[in-house]
Amino acid sequence: MEKTESTGRSSAEGCMNIDLMRSLVKQYSELGQWTSALFWADAAAAAAGGGIDAASGDDVWLLASAMLARGELHRAAHAVTSRGLHRRHLLCLGVAMRAYIAAKEPANALNLMDECDPMLLEARNTDQTHNRALAGVLVWQARALCALGRREAAAEALAAALRADAAHYEALDLLLDQHALTPHQEIELIESLPINSQLSAAEGALLRAAYRERLDRYSPAPATAPPPETDCPIAAEASAVGSRTQFGVISRARRLAAACRWREALAALDTLDPWAAPDVRAACLVELKKSSELFAFAHSLVDYYPNAWTSWYAVGCYYYLIGKSELARRYLSKAKSLEPSAGCVWLAYGHSFAADNEHDQAMAAYFKASQLMAGCHLPPLYVGVECSLLNNFTMCERFLTRAAVLHNSSAKEAEEGSLGARAQWSRVLGVVRCAHVAHEAGAAAFADGDWRAARALWLHALDIAAPDQADTNPCWAATLDALGHVCRVLGRAREALQWHERALALRPARAATLAAVGLCLALLGRERRAADVLHSALSRDPDDVVAHALLDAIVDRLDAALTEEEIPQFSFPTVNISLPALAPAAPATPTADATNNSDMSMSFD
Repeated sequence: MEKTESTGRSSAEGCMNIDLMRSLVKQYSELGQWTSALFWADAAAAAAGGGIDAASGDDVWLLASAMLARGELHRAAHAVTSRGLHRRHLLCLGVAMRAYIAAKEPANALNLMDECDPMLLEARNTDQTHNRALAGVLVWQARALCALGRREAAAEALAAALRADAAHYEALDLLLDQHALTPHQEIELIESLPINSQLSAAEGALLRAAYRERLDRYSPAPATAPPPETDCPIAAEASAVGSRTQFGVISRARRLAAACRWREALAALDTLDPWAAPDVRAACLVELKKSSELFAFAHSLVDYYPNAWTSWYAVGCYYYLIGKSELARRYLSKAKSLEPSAGCVWLAYGHSFAADNEHDQAMAAYFKASQLMAGCHLPPLYVGVECSLLNNFTMCERFLTRAAVLHNSSAKEAEEGSLGARAQWSRVLGVVRCAHVAHEAGAAAFADGDWRAARALWLHALDIAAPDQADTNPCWAATLDALGHVCRVLGRAREALQWHERALALRPARAATLAAVGLCLALLGRERRAADVLHSALSRDPDDVVAHALLDAIVDRLDAALTEEEIPQFSFPTVNISLPALAPAAPATPTADATNNSDMSMSFD
């Protein structure tokens, strides 16, 4: 990039110290005193080169940056474009693009890049300062393209920014938030970055660890922190430092939430400020059904960040949690207006329709989320669930297979290869590596009548969610109950009873599970025990229709099997009634009345 020619010199008259002026601009900028910074930037630009029009690119960049910080957006852009500096000075190009994007004019920002010298937009192997400025310009280009709906071009710009400056974390964060790439493409991009040539060994190890943790946002987090790599002290130190950073804590909270360990995710976020990762915190509070805490959290977000989409997203989540879907959609629409590219808002919008059994509207919202999150497995997963509810199992299998492939970073080759000749649900089973997708596919296969495939999918879901079977999250009790139901349908009542008992261990005294246990006991011929369990189920939920019907059937069966010979006969015990001993002075006579009337006196006083 162009450097100022007057560095280290005074003005032509020899009176003005331009270096001091530039130093004042930087000092006041660091202090947030933007008016003072603007004054001295204007003075430095006017003093350098004999006038404001002859100012160097660096001086104009300081001037435009101060204007931008003061909110004078078009003045900042005009300060650059009127001198044509956006064509030959990267920093000036970047500040002008920022000004137009902040003014909601992304098309003008892209026009500036079209007028720029193409050689200026090429990375240089020997000038990392130029590459960092180029990466910043490419990030602003991506933001402008995303605002215009050109998401594929935005993803290409972000990938180019990372290749130019591998340390540009913002580019990776935007790329992953947009879900523009599949997991396989994300891994390939990170592995191709020139980290070793741009950073030292320690900083490179720190960056790789941070990127790896960020990429694994949908992978279950380990229960304990991984042991430090003693063989490589640099890697061990980088891992320890990365785990203490705020970005590291947020990444770990995302992984914990993806593994349904919402309490642990909230505990991790509580170590930071209350407003860190608001989307993750809101989702955890919804899953834990903490409506009062979510209300207070959303209220604080609206007070402190009224122009952030996450604030209104949290408000919409609160109304969704308490069952007011219409109000939830109203606030989620406000979040969409603030950030049209936020895919998670569209997912929540679809959930609000699904809660009201409005399947068509829910699927439309999920399809929109799929457009915004092309590389994420969640939108096709929810579309598949809606198709299952509508008994469209062919489309359900296609979308669930798509979700499984998107989640599995190595599933592309398998999908194109040997999976073509397999049956429907076997194809899902062959590629799925996500427990949620496997569970929903099992539910759809069960509804479709393919019970063996359903059992295989649910077993696979449990293997993914709890490989050691020792620390199973209570949220997977539904999968255990489902395995019990499918085993009972397959004629394995004893195995079904074991699955239901495991589900009861995770969610004690659940009425539906108790009713299922009662049915299994009845099938095994243990009617009396089944009746006791069904009574327990009805004590928890008196309106449980299944338990009522089962209990009536079992009672009728027991009554029909009970004959008069089997009715137990209870003989009355011998009762020895003895009168109290009377005094010798009043001997009893055969005609004497032995009734004691002392306690029968009545008084009419």
